[in-house]
Amino acid sequence: MANHQNKAIVGGWAGPFRVGDYLANVVRDRNLRPPDAPGVYVVSERIWQVLPNRQAGILYVGQAQHLRYRLGQLLPDLFGFTSDDRADREAYEHRGGHSLWHRYCVEAGIEPVNLHLAWCARCQCLDCAEERLRELMQIEWMSPVRRNCDRHHPQLDLVSNCSASVAYHADSMHLSTFSRN
Repeated sequence: MANHQNKAIVGGWAGPFRVGDYLANVVRDRNLRPPDAPGVYVVSERIWQVLPNRQAGILYVGQAQHLRYRLGQLLPDLFGFTSDDRADREAYEHRGGHSLWHRYCVEAGIEPVNLHLAWCARCQCLDCAEERLRELMQIEWMSPVRRNCDRHHPQLDLVSNCSASVAYHADSMHLSTFSRN
């Protein structure tokens, strides 16, 4: 079993966590739950270091005003608790997990427990972060809603946009923030 307690989260990112390991330890590692705060999230084929990259095989990117709630919607769909209709349209008002289940996991024979999940709640601009992450996606089968940033031209890069580090402490429900060196 993986132990994620007392893990420093570099670059403002929590994870990537192998979905199966994360779900197997949600009570013990409850301080690593996504915050009930705005942020971006990524589902990938492979683990990555510091920031998501092309080698991670990014499958899905999204943003949410409440990360914990949104990821709570995504995971059941990712595990097949969704409509049997393979259409790209939303199923039960959820798009991401539904499409990942049908168009990736089922078609490729990939178990969702082997995918990786990460999120960042320390972005200066969610629209810039989401768009930069979409640029790293190597698959074209998803047709997600695109949000272009109207405030930053050019868009903020991931390093400067998500530059805080966050330490989660096992003995506390609080996050402590410090600047990256």
